[in-house]
Amino acid sequence: MEASEPTTPVLRPAAELDRSRDRRGIVLLILSGILVVLVAAASWVPDSRMSELRWLPGWIARLADRDPNIRTAVPFIPLAFLLMRGFTSCGLKWPVVGSLLVCGVCLGLTELGQVILPARTADLADLMWGGAGILLGVLAAWGSTNAQLVVHMARIMTIDMIISHDRVAL
Repeated sequence: MEASEPTTPVLRPAAELDRSRDRRGIVLLILSGILVVLVAAASWVPDSRMSELRWLPGWIARLADRDPNIRTAVPFIPLAFLLMRGFTSCGLKWPVVGSLLVCGVCLGLTELGQVILPARTADLADLMWGGAGILLGVLAAWGSTNAQLVVHMARIMTIDMIISHDRVAL
């Protein structure tokens, strides 16, 4: 039986890695743009019942109609996540600021559009729930980008809790 020879990893040039990262970022930002259009379309319909939207899958519409507050927060979670990852992949210096800015403008415009519609009303609670969704999306993207750092911090906190627990027990 022959011993298999170790294989060396194939290293790609840095320029090729940068191009693939840029392409991935552009795709994520395009998906974010599509999501912005869908959020605006759902927010600016005359009737607030999502079940009236024929283009929205029925199960999503039913879930959205159960709780209007959650309905406001949920679309901003993936939007903020996609923007964060897209801006990070494209090399934006401050992806958190860019994501918060774009999501905040989108949230503000969707609520402002509801002022114009006679059957709809803009609501401060919607702004707060949308903001909560934005923060969750940004935190999820940050956590997925910095997963090793998060795990390391969790280990440190766990070790610190064990040490402090042992000190109290003594």
